[in-house]
Amino acid sequence: MSAPDKPEEFSVDLSHVYAKPSVAFTYRVHTEDSDTTQGPLILKPAWKPQGDKLGLLIEYSLNPAWGSEPVSFTNLVLVATYQGARAAGCQTKPTGTHLKEKSLVYWRLGDVTLGPETHKVICRFVGAENAAPEPGHIDARWEINGASPMIGQGSGISISRLEASKGKEKEESSDPFADDSIANFMVSPGAENWVELETHRKFVSGKYEAK
Repeated sequence: MSAPDKPEEFSVDLSHVYAKPSVAFTYRVHTEDSDTTQGPLILKPAWKPQGDKLGLLIEYSLNPAWGSEPVSFTNLVLVATYQGARAAGCQTKPTGTHLKEKSLVYWRLGDVTLGPETHKVICRFVGAENAAPEPGHIDARWEINGASPMIGQGSGISISRLEASKGKEKEESSDPFADDSIANFMVSPGAENWVELETHRKFVSGKYEAK
């Protein structure tokens, strides 16, 4: 919950999450259509009709907006869908899986580390009864796991705990004969500090596609 005078601060009741991990709160990040800084992966598909065949080249790499350091993707999967006539067969490199009944082919690339260099997968659909398939779209699914510093982009949201300040102020004694070694100390009233918590984040792709 949040206070009306502090809309950017939220308090979380931890009594409901001690027994087992659960969702404390959810949020949605709003971006413009032209904003490419939110996605770590860049997809560049190129379709090439060839008579009764349809070729496809997919180039993929790390988004430069995420910085120059390589990023490790977990369970990276690329999916290419096509429209129109179903394909009688499909040739892929590296090896992919063609699902005729769903008009798609996918590659399970597994755990990969991407940098600025470009990688690619290719395939060629062979149309049935001399009817060539038509271009569709490309989907990508992946996860990024790691501590907060490893994920510099995304929501920009951090988690901190508000704690009472541990700073102490020395009280001046009115007794000129008092022993300074046993002077009184007191905590400054109302003093509080935000302490950032150690976190582990998982960045999971949602609807991530290219045409």
